[in-house]
This record gives sequence, C-alpha cells and structure tokens, in this order.
Amino acid sequence: MFKVGFEAEKESMKCFRCDLGFWDVCYTTETNCSLGEVCFTGRGKAGDSLDIKTLGCVRAEECGVETTVELFMDKTIFVMTRHCCGTSFCNSAQELQISTFFYLTVAALATWHLTETPAASC
Repeated sequence: MFKVGFEAEKESMKCFRCDLGFWDVCYTTETNCSLGEVCFTGRGKAGDSLDIKTLGCVRAEECGVETTVELFMDKTIFVMTRHCCGTSFCNSAQELQISTFFYLTVAALATWHLTETPAASC
C-alpha cells in the first residue's frame, strides 16, 4: 500500500469537492476536511473512453491506492486512483483552466480569421 508523507494539520484542510465528473468537467464546491484528511483528485476510466474525475478529502492512507468503483445502477465498474496533495485547495483543476484558456484562444482566432477573410465573389 502506498503511503503519502502528509502530517495531520492542527486545523482542518479546505478542498474542492466534486462527487462525479466526466473528462475534465466537474461541478465543484468547497468542503472542509476532517482532521487527518488531505485533498485529492481522483482519476479513473470506465470502459475505453469514459474518463471519470472526483475531488474531495480523503485519509492519507488512501492516497495512491487503486480502487474499483461501481457507477450507476447498471453497475458499470471503473478503476480510480486518488492523487493527494497537502495544502488547502491544492486539488484545483489548474489543467482545466489552462486548457480552457487554450480553447478560448483558438476559438477567438478562428472567429477573427473568418470575419477578416473577404467574401468570395459570385
């Protein structure tokens, strides 16, 4: 079992929480962890194409451990690994913010290019 070297803080840690997200889309709220818990980002895969994401608090002993989870009533099974960090709100989706900025930039450039291109004469 993989142990993470996080020491319990004197105050509870604050983390982002998302019970279930697909790919990098995850509705997040803020949550207060219990003493001895750390923030985590859980990543898993259902089938060959469905990426699952969760965020929240977990005991340090559960970090880096691969677990099998049942999803929905049809008992779709996926494998999830929780990646932990040791400061408040460290489980933010920074990669989502960077990719969102990239996609918005590409969309703006494409829109600009389409509006600047002269219309073809008939």
